[in-house]
Amino acid sequence: MPRIITGKAKGTRLLVPAGTFLRPTSGRTKEALFSILDLKVEGARLLDLFSGSGQMALEALSRGASEAVLIEGNKKAQAAIRTNLERTRLTGARLLFGDYRTGLETLISEERTFDLIYVDPPWAEAGRILPRLAEKLPPLLDPSGLLILESEGPPPPFFEEPLDLLRSCQYGTGVLSFYQFKPDSREFSASTKQGDRDADK
Repeated sequence: MPRIITGKAKGTRLLVPAGTFLRPTSGRTKEALFSILDLKVEGARLLDLFSGSGQMALEALSRGASEAVLIEGNKKAQAAIRTNLERTRLTGARLLFGDYRTGLETLISEERTFDLIYVDPPWAEAGRILPRLAEKLPPLLDPSGLLILESEGPPPPFFEEPLDLLRSCQYGTGVLSFYQFKPDSREFSASTKQGDRDADK
């Protein structure tokens, strides 16, 4: 059973629903990820896509993230997230339950951006899902933000335009890959968002 590593809810045990549909991120991988992110978490806005039990978003909130948006389509996982929110008593979570495409379209329509986007799709479906995400996620990433992908094996190339792959780290069978906007794309992203806001005035 996973637990919150540190912060306001340190030590809280989290519910993981039974069944083979969910593959929780290992404690080793989670600890390594937050060690890499370090000070980037405090005050950050996080999007947790394919949230599972919600442990990554809850860890971020426990460490001082200002907001975490969780997108999850599985009913059992949704129930676990609600239970884990009650157990941790953390605030700042927004739940978008249902198809991930609908959740992303909602956020895009709201012109939301996030400092951290964490993506951990079902590995068996990653080949189908990731090309779609390569189009949908960049508009949601802050120009100076980080996109983190947990995948099986080497990172796929789908996010490499307009993003740069900064580093990849393997933990067991899983790989964490960190992406950031390329410098020229970062400027384009910022100016495009400003142009959209000006056009709406």
